[in-house]
Amino acid sequence: MSAPFKENSPLYIELFDNLEESIYQLAALDKEDVKLAWSNLRESSYFGPNILKGAIHKLFSQVFAHQSTFLKDHSDEYYRKSYHKLITSYAQGLGISPKDALYLSFMHEYLNNPSAVFEGIKDYHLEANSPIELINTPIQETFNDKIRFVHFKSGQNLEAIVIQNLMSPFATYGGVNEAGLSVQLVQRDALKINYKGMSASYLALVVLLGFNDINEAVKFLKEQELVFHWEFHIKDAGGNYRVVAIDGQEVHVYDGKERTEKDYFKYHLDTYKKKHWPTTISALTINSGDIYLSIFDSKKFEIKQIHYCDLFKSTFSVVSKKQKVTKVFKEIFTIKNYLNIAQVAFNNNLSEECYHQLQLAIVFAKKMSGNGNQKKLISKLELTFMACQYIFESHKETQQYILQNLIKLYPSLDDYHRDLALILMQRLQILMDEKIHLIDGPKELKRVIFTESKLGKFPHQALKKTTLLRPNHLDFCPTSGL
Repeated sequence: MSAPFKENSPLYIELFDNLEESIYQLAALDKEDVKLAWSNLRESSYFGPNILKGAIHKLFSQVFAHQSTFLKDHSDEYYRKSYHKLITSYAQGLGISPKDALYLSFMHEYLNNPSAVFEGIKDYHLEANSPIELINTPIQETFNDKIRFVHFKSGQNLEAIVIQNLMSPFATYGGVNEAGLSVQLVQRDALKINYKGMSASYLALVVLLGFNDINEAVKFLKEQELVFHWEFHIKDAGGNYRVVAIDGQEVHVYDGKERTEKDYFKYHLDTYKKKHWPTTISALTINSGDIYLSIFDSKKFEIKQIHYCDLFKSTFSVVSKKQKVTKVFKEIFTIKNYLNIAQVAFNNNLSEECYHQLQLAIVFAKKMSGNGNQKKLISKLELTFMACQYIFESHKETQQYILQNLIKLYPSLDDYHRDLALILMQRLQILMDEKIHLIDGPKELKRVIFTESKLGKFPHQALKKTTLLRPNHLDFCPTSGL
């Protein structure tokens, strides 16, 4: 098969071998990208505070322990055994341990279910944000930038095209098979973790490769457990639509056609689309009795929609529905490109290149359409630029210049970014050996500033390195005290 979108998208991969070998090849292909993504993950402010590190590592260590114990006690359990083999192949392809591979494969699910991970943790930074906002992190963006289509073509299974990101070798967002059966994964906020459960993306892949009947697929899923909570939206070529909601050990099946009218269902879909920007433009769409894949053509700035029947034919002509991307979308895409290059330069300590790309982003933002509505965007970009200067520059005169600019910028920032600017101001004063001026701010912020003011100048040289630039979100976040 020659995919109709292959020419304009390098993120289309065909795998012809058996499943274990295919997963190995996929991992080997991703090895360098995963290495970079892991580096970004370790630098993330959300993995900085010990309280978060403890919760996250506890989660994955318990998941791994339960998975290993289950395999020993149920060595004849086909899907668990197969999952273990695939994780092992994935680890070998990446050149990492099976435990780290399991950690990586569950990272996507963790990012979509933060409430369960952080249950019982009392921390200002977490309480100040709703759980759903926690998935909007640099980690999420790091991996989601690698959205791609993977076509499994082994003769041992049904052919299937799945949608993945860099975090999982399975069907991270679902897919469609040659029988016309489609699976779309939609997040549900998990309040409890079922450590004995399975990976949702793995079960989605099992369904796509092994089932051509929607009723059999639903029957299979009803017998499964998940670590987190997900909905499997399943549809066949005949227009049948089922939703299988698995909340850990609890399973509920609904008629998808009836649920589409409910606000609860719309809430989950809207949340999913808002928080997974790449998935919205590169996704499986189930609409009006039709099933098709959508992919963003970055050369022509178009969204192509390809019917599933056309995907599995050897020769065909595609008549795509095309939706022109708006001027605003193009502008956002351009800003994002500048910021991504700045992030790479920042990670490699290339200060001049980082400054240059951020300046280009600021200049472009000032020229964007609807300039009157871009003031907040420009202010955030300028704050990001100053945060980079704070990290890279050590001369007292330069630090004084940055401080003066922060004072001028402060009134134009929203409350959250004002707090960050205040922390930067105080840190600069410490580095310049100036008297610290406590501010009229939230009690929690004053506590952070007071604590940092007692550290002295020397620790702040190291503290600078804990400030993470987050250009994908036009933001940065200090780890110390927050």
